Amino acid sequence: MRWQYKRVELDIADVAEASFGHHLDRLGSAGWELVTAIQHARHGYSREVHLLFKRAALDMGELTPE
Repeated sequence: MRWQYKRVELDIADVAEASFGHHLDRLGSAGWELVTAIQHARHGYSREVHLLFKRAALDMGELTPE
């Protein structure tokens, strides 16, 4: 099986927004599965979070970014 990957970078404050849940719902509906979340700290404070998603790709022709 082949996988397609997507990285989403967010300001840590955006995670608390109501629209964040809707964004996750849209990604899930499109077949994306959250694999991991990585905090990116600067000067001892978390400022960004990087979300890594994957979904199955049937063939290389389906590997188009969204």
